[in-house]
Amino acid sequence: MSLVYIAFVPHPPIVIPEIGGEEVHKCQSTLEAYREIARRLAAADIETVVLVSPHAPLTNEGITLFAEANVQGSFAQFGAGGLNSSWSNDLSIVNELQQHLKNMIPIKGKIDHGALVPLYFLQEAGWRGKVVLMGMPLKHPDEYGRQIGRILDQYQGRVALIASGDLSHRLKKEGPYGFDPAGPEFDQAIFRGLQRDVRKINDIPVRLIENAGECGYRSLQLALAAKEGAPQVLSYEGPFGVGYLVADLYHSSPLPRWARRCLQAHLKHEELKLADFPQEPEFFQRGGCFVTLKQNGQLRGCIGTTTPWQENLALEIKHNAVAAGTEDPRFWPVEIEELESLTITVDVLGDLEKISEPEELDPWRYGVVVRRGGKSGLLLPHLEGVDTVSEQISIAKQKAGISPREEADLWRFEVVRHYE
Repeated sequence: MSLVYIAFVPHPPIVIPEIGGEEVHKCQSTLEAYREIARRLAAADIETVVLVSPHAPLTNEGITLFAEANVQGSFAQFGAGGLNSSWSNDLSIVNELQQHLKNMIPIKGKIDHGALVPLYFLQEAGWRGKVVLMGMPLKHPDEYGRQIGRILDQYQGRVALIASGDLSHRLKKEGPYGFDPAGPEFDQAIFRGLQRDVRKINDIPVRLIENAGECGYRSLQLALAAKEGAPQVLSYEGPFGVGYLVADLYHSSPLPRWARRCLQAHLKHEELKLADFPQEPEFFQRGGCFVTLKQNGQLRGCIGTTTPWQENLALEIKHNAVAAGTEDPRFWPVEIEELESLTITVDVLGDLEKISEPEELDPWRYGVVVRRGGKSGLLLPHLEGVDTVSEQISIAKQKAGISPREEADLWRFEVVRHYE
């Protein structure tokens, strides 16, 4: 099935109840979010977890990779010697990574706490699959992330990638490294990037990163580059002067896979039978949706409906997937040979809400509909290159054929974006 889940998690041993004791209540949000991530991963039937840790042995060039058949570790150095961890290494993935990535350095040793903490919560959630443990790359983490994502996407099993790392260690005067103004500034830059534009995370100044005293920036860069998703921050806090962030970065959805199946059937002149239709509950709701096709990162087609026209979401997606591939007037119809090179997303729209002022919009949170007379234009939220409300309204007016100086009624809506 390939890479179906990506998350970023912190690794403070104090969040583990057997270690933190009464102190755990100070980081309760992190504990609850950690357990939610572990629950989601276990529910996704993940077979192998690839863990990237900043506390594994690191090398100035390349990535270290545990190559033994079994890996073990314990929390003895944190006063909990009874908490042991033993896992089978997925040597098939290890071999693929060694074969296709440069400077992969095989190592032996014990599991470090950067990997032990997430493994503790996975085990607590009942997950017992195989693991692959690697160190965090010190150079070119985004490049490694893209390559690792492509390799894991070719794997036949269901794989998750977990990037481990803490944010700034300099949030409080009484913290382990004292206080530096760069600490909270760095953490807020990460937080804003995940909520709005993840590309800006790569643009954080080097001096700010160094002064913040972080240990997870490169792990996060690798994870974000592995596969595009819709990041969801589950929790952030810094009770002990260190920033703990738990985020769901990507998870595979059946909605775009169904859109691909529908477009493929149309291009092959096949008729989808009742048995072919998905049975997951989300397909039986009604709602407007947009199906977007991209090729090499460039738009290849996008068609949708603001309100439901079909009996259920499965039929709505089917209609819009075929239309996006064959009826978007901006592009030639998609050929069957192109299908494999396309990436597909499905945006499920919430209800339209009429607003009175542009200030009620946010191009990263809300899509917009502009209307004047019989003319109407729509623009989805969270689009690359659309950073301001004025740009958003201008493009929507242009699509509607409304002059930039003409007044128009405004509606906003939220979407849930689904990735393959």
